[in-house]
Amino acid sequence: MKKIWENFNFSDVLEKSAFDYLTELSEPLIEKTSGLLKMEVEAVDSYLDEEPPRLVALYILYVVATKLGNYRKKILTVVEYSDKGRFPVDIMNHLGNEKLTGIEATNFESTLESILSKPIVKNSIENLFKQSKEAEK
Repeated sequence: MKKIWENFNFSDVLEKSAFDYLTELSEPLIEKTSGLLKMEVEAVDSYLDEEPPRLVALYILYVVATKLGNYRKKILTVVEYSDKGRFPVDIMNHLGNEKLTGIEATNFESTLESILSKPIVKNSIENLFKQSKEAEK
């Protein structure tokens, strides 16, 4: 049984996943809002209810208002397909009610920036910040 791991590729060079990109968003938000807001990524193994069922990883991005009882606002969900690898992924913008499909690693960051810059998303995050500032008083 010990030799089974010899057939696995555990190289040190790994491409970034959607999860990696998403988790990198939290620290700058914490800094910009003095800790009143942070981002949290929930990773869930799941499957799509199709024939045959398709295994996926869901990365759900929340903005968390720490002064509002850690209220979490769901911003987007990234769907990573097990049979495709880390990319391409699909992104569901929960606030804008839009689904973007086939997002490659090369344009993942710009797609995130585009979603987060949309007025409905931007206003929602700014409102959470304002409410948090008021709660801090």
